[in-house]
Amino acid sequence: MNTKYLIFSDVLITMLFLSLAISSSSTNSSHQKHFPAMYVFGDSLVDSGNNNYLPIQSNAKFPPYGIDFGGKPTGRYTNGKTVVDYLAIHLGLPLVPPYLGLSNTQRNKITTGINFASAGSGILPQTSNGTLSLDKQIKLFRSVIKNNLPNTFDEKEKLEKHLSESLFVVSDGVNDHFRNGTFVGSTIFASYLIKQLSIRLKKIYSLGARRFFMYNIAPAGCFPSTAARSKPRGKCNEKMNKAISSYNKLLPTVLEKLQAQLPGFTFMHSDLYESLIYLRKNGHKYGILETWKPCCPNRIHGNLKCHPYNATCPDRNTHLFFDIHPSQIANQIYATRCFNEKTICKSSLSNFLSPKIHKHSKNK
Repeated sequence: MNTKYLIFSDVLITMLFLSLAISSSSTNSSHQKHFPAMYVFGDSLVDSGNNNYLPIQSNAKFPPYGIDFGGKPTGRYTNGKTVVDYLAIHLGLPLVPPYLGLSNTQRNKITTGINFASAGSGILPQTSNGTLSLDKQIKLFRSVIKNNLPNTFDEKEKLEKHLSESLFVVSDGVNDHFRNGTFVGSTIFASYLIKQLSIRLKKIYSLGARRFFMYNIAPAGCFPSTAARSKPRGKCNEKMNKAISSYNKLLPTVLEKLQAQLPGFTFMHSDLYESLIYLRKNGHKYGILETWKPCCPNRIHGNLKCHPYNATCPDRNTHLFFDIHPSQIANQIYATRCFNEKTICKSSLSNFLSPKIHKHSKNK
């Protein structure tokens, strides 16, 4: 193994943590005021453990998940922190707990946000096989507004202010592109799916949300489970990626239309697709030596699923993917490029995540 890259990777990780920590601490009080809470909707990219409490097998509550998150699985579909964890760190907020992991008493008291995301969910109800569809997640959020938040915000105006100032994260759509394991993406489907997303964003808006952080869809054609079947092996399935790009191209336009139609609607668009494509090509600059093989399982045969107590790759920081999901190092690099370098996150307002944060010097 190339020790030069391993040493560089360790240095990079330290710098990423320091950069995010400095950014968070230097603007903590301002961000707390700017975004008092974060409410999360979506799929496995941002699930913080809701699937652990569902009677399904689609969960990440066993090792080696969480191996770099205190050594314990949390229900996150990676070895450490997710992209939304780094967003919380940047905003000076606690990591957002899963709704199903909270008692009703805890839901009555919490004011810094709740995570409703569920791995395997989709924008369309029929996508979510036993998981929490986006519709179900919105229903749970409505319940929180009706039954829990009023225990803290005893006046309607106070509750409305809290919701209007909070950040609403939505990351969904990739699972909708698959039916029983078969990819169904197309330009026609993209148009239909984006309309369905728009309907649901309006529902969240109608409940009081005004500030949205929107992820586009990752390049599923580059996921390890797909790349392993490509010829040559490891190559992205460009047909898949092209169909997903059809949806991604429509997303900013839809968000701009919603901003024009809905008073107070603002958004930040996060290009997760570009982030992963960039690391496929430039991962070596960050010490990422393996850009398509999963770290768990540490092999490329079988169903490529990470099973309980599977052996992982020797160094998670050299892999772009932990299983079919990005590794913690990939999520850290995403966070730096989004929040510090502002290369993959664009806002409808110049000060959406204001005040400005300190940049760290780039590594060449």
